[in-house]
Amino acid sequence: MSPSFPVGGDLELLEQMIRQAEDVMRGLADVQAGIRRVTGEGAAADGLVRARADGRGDVTAITLNPRVMRFDAAALSAAVTSAVGAAQDEAKEKADELVAAAQAGVTGLAAPLDETFVRRRFDQLAQELDPGATGVAAAGPEPDLGPDLERAARIEAWMEEARREIEAVTGHGRAAEGRVEVVTTAYGRVREVVVDPRAMRLPSETLADKLLLALRRARQDAERRCGQMVSDALREIAPGEPFGPDAVDQWSTEVLKPFERPD
Repeated sequence: MSPSFPVGGDLELLEQMIRQAEDVMRGLADVQAGIRRVTGEGAAADGLVRARADGRGDVTAITLNPRVMRFDAAALSAAVTSAVGAAQDEAKEKADELVAAAQAGVTGLAAPLDETFVRRRFDQLAQELDPGATGVAAAGPEPDLGPDLERAARIEAWMEEARREIEAVTGHGRAAEGRVEVVTTAYGRVREVVVDPRAMRLPSETLADKLLLALRRARQDAERRCGQMVSDALREIAPGEPFGPDAVDQWSTEVLKPFERPD
């Protein structure tokens, strides 16, 4: 027999939530595609130094006019830092506009389903599918969610502290045998560019390529440091847990098991 719900009841609510979730996912996909197409431009030293960044903040190009090779190293370092920062700022502003527009078009989702709500509805559904059923709860003792809830609470508390720690992380990248160095934040924002005077002997195109290489290495270093920090923290919060992709999926499955209806 098919389950029957009163008009305006839980099935209608569930269908509404599904429709809203699908709208959100389509909106997110559109936003992600738009962000990939975003380009930010930045310039310094009267346009002699130019940079380009994408919507994720990655610097995709640095261009040095040959005349900048007459600058001293410190002036060139400052100009590159300024041009890259401007490109990242413009890209971020465009990406934020896309996100804001998407958020404005999304209606509010219904309140999350809590454990009691889900258990009660699964019981109701089981009884409608089998009028002789006594309900999911009668099939066995209630599972103990305590350990999972405690672990989730510890991770949630750590996330707030981790946000501050991540903001302090820096990545360092070098190129041209150490004559070019870039320092970025954990989020890829260029904090400092250091050009050694010896690097000024390089052709402008070569130096631009080395700057871009150092920048990419700095961002990779920052990501590695953040990843290691998160991994170490999770192992401390939940000792013995292997936090690979498969383990995370398994963990999620175990947490959701109490809400599943037996076959």
